[in-house]
Amino acid sequence: MSVSSPAAFLRGPDGWQRAHFTFQNSRQGNTRLTKQFFQYPFHITRPVHLDSEWPELATLIMQSTSGGLYRDDRLSLSLKFNKNSCAHVTTQSSTKVHSMEEYGNAKFNISVLVDSGAHAELINDAMILFPESRLDTDLDILVDKDSSAIITDSALWHEPDKNLTYQGFSEPRFNSFKQTISIRKTDDLAPSVRECQWSGKESVVGVSTWSKYKVQGSIYAVAPSRDIEKIKDYCLQALDETSHIVGGISLLPNNLGVIGRFLGCDGDAMRLALKYQWRAARYAITGKRDGLKWTK
Repeated sequence: MSVSSPAAFLRGPDGWQRAHFTFQNSRQGNTRLTKQFFQYPFHITRPVHLDSEWPELATLIMQSTSGGLYRDDRLSLSLKFNKNSCAHVTTQSSTKVHSMEEYGNAKFNISVLVDSGAHAELINDAMILFPESRLDTDLDILVDKDSSAIITDSALWHEPDKNLTYQGFSEPRFNSFKQTISIRKTDDLAPSVRECQWSGKESVVGVSTWSKYKVQGSIYAVAPSRDIEKIKDYCLQALDETSHIVGGISLLPNNLGVIGRFLGCDGDAMRLALKYQWRAARYAITGKRDGLKWTK
């Protein structure tokens, strides 16, 4: 059953549901959330400093009050990391992308701006693609030449009707999943990376890329001034330690950093694999290990 967005009367004048957050390095040396604005369904916890290995690092957990993404949702998230700040932003849980009527879709745009000397982390839980769902995502990463960012994302398809599975149904039924990724430095006029992926029943490639797998994931480790060969080697080592996942690690153009793409049959295995990748990339870039002693 298709459900329309409950946010129609809560949007801004431009028709989007927006959230803006700015992180700033304080006089005490730790990072604070200095500016925040959010509309339904965005919500956040209070920023905390939980990492024993990196006490200056702020941790912010993004929450949603809507129960998922619905037809005609238009979400825009903007994260700004000011000079010398460091923050780890993550989501409370996976996000359901609900079934949608013909021609209806949801859109989710994310913008990450990282200033000089800053380190940004955005670790997203999976998007769960229900039958007949349509989702367009746009990830825009803008970094200073002396900054760094680690961003992960993943998506899996879900079949709530167990009868179809019992009858041997083996392919996903989501209609469309589009991902557009743009990565550039602040002193570049054009993006060094501009990529679009499209899958689903309505796409040109259909669901063939999902035929043997149920979940896909990615990591973008962007660090123009760091040793990207070192980042690649650490991420490859992390991939070797991961089971039930296939994938590869590649260098981004213009010495921007590293990208990893992964496929798997199990959402928990992908979540663990991306955790290993994030840890490896962080250590290669910053020399800091994961000191977070909590689980979602």
